Amino acid sequence: MVSRGLLVTYPKIGLQMADEREFEKASLLPERWYIILSRVNDETFNMTAYDTTTILEEEEDDDYMDAGFVAQQGLMELLQNDFDRVMKAGMARIAFYDVADSIMDDIKEEIDSMDEPKILSREENVVKVDFGKKQ
Repeated sequence: MVSRGLLVTYPKIGLQMADEREFEKASLLPERWYIILSRVNDETFNMTAYDTTTILEEEEDDDYMDAGFVAQQGLMELLQNDFDRVMKAGMARIAFYDVADSIMDDIKEEIDSMDEPKILSREENVVKVDFGKKQ
């Protein structure tokens, strides 16, 4: 087996980053594609991509590429060359989930406040029920 060994990185320079990168690489699981975004500040991040998959020797000469590898490359391309689109899509997704969470909270509150019959006790074939104030 041969490793593709793909590593694309856009890091800060320095010894601390080298130590962090070695620790990061040591924690990667085999047979995965990684895109790691590391925070620099509120508006900046570094991107590193790893490919820990292996190619069987009989597949080395084929033009076949795994879908995960192609997707990883596509995501990196979008991040590098269509960053505004990625950020707009990210903000749209965040806004969607904020609205969805708000709606679900409202529905839950409405359901919780509904007057539903409550079973007070059960004795043999008699069930005592409280139907609430409105009847």
